[in-house]
Amino acid sequence: MPPKSLMIPVRPWKCLQCRTFSATTSNRRLGPEYPDYIPIPQPPQQTLPDRPFIKGRLPVPRDVFAGAEGRDKASPEWLDPHTRPRNKSTRVKAGSREEWKVKISDMRRQNLREGLVSLKARRETEQHALKTRSDRNQRERQEALTRPEREDERLTTPSHGLDLDHLFHGYIPGSPGVRPDPTRDERIARMRANVAARAEAARAERASHVNTLYMNARHFIVNPQQLNAAVDEAFGTTENPVMFGDPHSSMANRENAASVWANGKPDRVQDMLNRANHVGGKYAVEGAAGYSVINSERIRRIAEVFTGGKLENANEARR
Repeated sequence: MPPKSLMIPVRPWKCLQCRTFSATTSNRRLGPEYPDYIPIPQPPQQTLPDRPFIKGRLPVPRDVFAGAEGRDKASPEWLDPHTRPRNKSTRVKAGSREEWKVKISDMRRQNLREGLVSLKARRETEQHALKTRSDRNQRERQEALTRPEREDERLTTPSHGLDLDHLFHGYIPGSPGVRPDPTRDERIARMRANVAARAEAARAERASHVNTLYMNARHFIVNPQQLNAAVDEAFGTTENPVMFGDPHSSMANRENAASVWANGKPDRVQDMLNRANHVGGKYAVEGAAGYSVINSERIRRIAEVFTGGKLENANEARR
């Protein structure tokens, strides 16, 4: 019988760039509803483990030295009668149950004696440490209460050093104390003048704000009719909408002028500088025409300063 040929399974070829060498699940394999679909960094406080919850309640440890009727359970007077060894005269058979009971009784007596002695020693150690810590705290507190004032605190204390009687009742000639300040009346008058000036400036500012509000109130929209009129003025009506192109041009050209770009490209920074410096014929004419607008605005501001109130703008008055 001819030997069988060894068949080696052929694996499908895979691009090296498409292979993955990580066992971590890619985010592309997760759905959008998965919380880690979009990785968001979290602050360290939210990733700290919570305190483990301990089920149940530990019982209150009882006092093993209570109930001795004033006697110390760790003293020989109490331990000797309770841990008295057995009588040696009683013989037991080796390997019997009685021998096992004897060994258990001896071990119980030894554990009772050693446990009470060790518990008393630990109790005394804890009480001594507690008393030492309490005495130290009391001593530090008493030292802090009776400690003298530090030099830096004394030098930085906001002490006034004034005579309160002179401060509240005035200076009496012939009485000991600090003489009054000779410039006191002048300083008080200057401070009163400053307070009055600030109050007058606040009153004038408030009056100017009220006048400005009164002048601007005529353009406030307070009813639906005024709102409709303002909308029609800004956007036009359905039959006659506002166009950005030439209103005298044909309707075909006006239909293409529904955008602000129908007026041409916006001015460049160089065009603005040329207009401001009156460079070129076109910009020179525009600059000359702009002088009248600037002068009228300056005259209006000067008139507002002289009259002390807000005046209406010329462009707003023509509307």
